[in-house]
Amino acid sequence: MVEDESMNHKPYHEWMHAVLDGAIAPADRLALEAHLSTCANCQAAWASLSSVQRLFKAEPMVAPRPGFNGRFQARLAQRSSRPRAIWGALALGLGAVAASALVVPLGLGLVFSTVRAAQQPATTLALLASASAVFVFLSTFVDALIIAARALAEALLPNPLTWAAAVLALALTGVWLYVMRKLVPEVKPQ
Repeated sequence: MVEDESMNHKPYHEWMHAVLDGAIAPADRLALEAHLSTCANCQAAWASLSSVQRLFKAEPMVAPRPGFNGRFQARLAQRSSRPRAIWGALALGLGAVAASALVVPLGLGLVFSTVRAAQQPATTLALLASASAVFVFLSTFVDALIIAARALAEALLPNPLTWAAAVLALALTGVWLYVMRKLVPEVKPQ
């Protein structure tokens, strides 16, 4: 029964708020005043609302602290840049994974090749015998790398697929740099 009674009073509560806002029709205002003369619960609610309204009107309007607008705009920009930061971290992580996918196999191959070469008795003696032997070993190793690079260049440069892969790699790098630039939030001076 209490629910039915509160539902019956709902329009009057809405009209009370409309009176305080100055947005009530004259006919509704007359109906509200007639109801208030007979309903003690609504009279108490009207007295409370009127009291709060008088308190608000008695106090002067307070201006926001200096810099409020700037702080508010910065928070808004920070909220909108969160998805950008997530995408930026994802792009950075994928870039790191892609880079390590290239560097790690090459580095491991170099380490394993050096270890294998160092396990040979003649190479071990040469490495331990003198610094000149180490220098000769390193220069031979560099020469071997240069010969391998030249062989790869001679085999791959005439191949159109090599050029297509190089152009694709450059294009993907350009796209990646463009996306990274767009994901970084712009800092505007205040």
